[in-house]
Amino acid sequence: MTDQLLSPEELTESPESMISSYHDLDYGGHLVDEVSAEQLVSTTRRRLVLGLAVGGLAGYGVFRYTKSAISSDPLKSELAGASTAVEDAAGPVLSVGDTMEVEQPLPVADPELLTPAPFDQRVLVLIELEGGNDGQSTVVPYQAGAFHDLRGNLVPEVGAVHAFDDEVGLHPNLGQLAQRQMAIVEGVGPVDGVLSHFVMAERWGMGNMAGEGGVRAGFLARLADAVDTGAAVTGLSVAGYTPRFNQSDAAVLSLERPNQLNYLTKSDWIYPAYRRSVGAIGGGPMASRLTNSWNQIFSIGRSMGAVSNADDSESPMVKEGRDLGRQLLMAATAIKADIGVRVVHARLSGFDTHDGHKGRHDRLMGMLDAAVGGFLSRMDDAGLADRVLVATSSEFGRRGKANGGGLDHGSASNMLLFGPVSPGRYGEPSPLGDLDRQGNFKTTIPFDRYLATLAQDWLGVDAASVLANGPEGLGLFVPAG
Repeated sequence: MTDQLLSPEELTESPESMISSYHDLDYGGHLVDEVSAEQLVSTTRRRLVLGLAVGGLAGYGVFRYTKSAISSDPLKSELAGASTAVEDAAGPVLSVGDTMEVEQPLPVADPELLTPAPFDQRVLVLIELEGGNDGQSTVVPYQAGAFHDLRGNLVPEVGAVHAFDDEVGLHPNLGQLAQRQMAIVEGVGPVDGVLSHFVMAERWGMGNMAGEGGVRAGFLARLADAVDTGAAVTGLSVAGYTPRFNQSDAAVLSLERPNQLNYLTKSDWIYPAYRRSVGAIGGGPMASRLTNSWNQIFSIGRSMGAVSNADDSESPMVKEGRDLGRQLLMAATAIKADIGVRVVHARLSGFDTHDGHKGRHDRLMGMLDAAVGGFLSRMDDAGLADRVLVATSSEFGRRGKANGGGLDHGSASNMLLFGPVSPGRYGEPSPLGDLDRQGNFKTTIPFDRYLATLAQDWLGVDAASVLANGPEGLGLFVPAG
């Protein structure tokens, strides 16, 4: 990414001068309009933290963001060297025709179950599976003949599926996660048949079910504001800039690479450069705001540096989890540093599997397993497992019937949650034998109900305060002990 530093004179110009054109190409090739300056630039002191942190932290500046540099698909360059599966993963394995007794999910009363920490200690880590993840290849209805009829040779290897119950099991490459306390939410998706990547990603990001006008703040921004207590960092994106945190009044920090943390210490060359830049501005409110923001950033750097481990970059979490593993390593470092993080956004790209679905999805599941499994292990080791929920999202699912070697855009998908949840299947499975007119799995749980579950049931934020029409949550959590 090319970061363009603004001069002191430019800081007095309009917000439009502080950002470059922000473009995205929908997968259908439609150019998206520029995002307004108000969406990317805020003049509040605490919002300034994001601008100062992203892109290298040079001088005192507010930076210009370009979408093309931020949302490129890392999978295109990484798939060739990625690990295909977690070897020798533990867990129940099925073979075709087996009549083995399938172990049911843990009952709520099981004393080994994690129970959630109090609301004010909980952290949400939302992982965006960008491109439209196929929920039925993730949570496999391995017993259903109708599924095999639809998918043919794209069905994951049934003999290696990790049985969740006697109907569905996790993808063969999710061996670590199959051993975790988890919940599955089935049939989640849009309700009006819109299957544009850009439109649906925006609706998820804004928590805007039907795409009505007037929604400007991102859903995660609204969550961060609702749980904000004035911490150094309340919202954290470890995948670079995301509109999900647009218009946040809480302190939000965006990072793209682990080595950006190196810029957050006074020992680096940037600290004297910052002092010179602030001095050049002179006194007054602007200098005061910049000084406060930068001092806060340096404090964050010291706190995170104190709990980071240089050897982590060689761990399976990063080597097999690839870009998502690196993102979640940053998230783990921030959470352990106790700087106030409550809402985290991460991203794994590459799920638009119109062709080569099976091989590509297999590899993506291996990355997800290694990255999330490693992250959860770090939370275990830090004694924070009862505080952290990992949840997946994706703009939609894939078409019911295979198009040969791939799957076109669909509707409903399945979401996964890991942490102190009541284990089980929630929502309503999309009927395999009753597809919509386009041949897609029907949505049975509008996605705003899933978001309401994360907001109200997990973080204790009234769903009506962050989502239109106050959708009802799904009750996935064991009562706090």
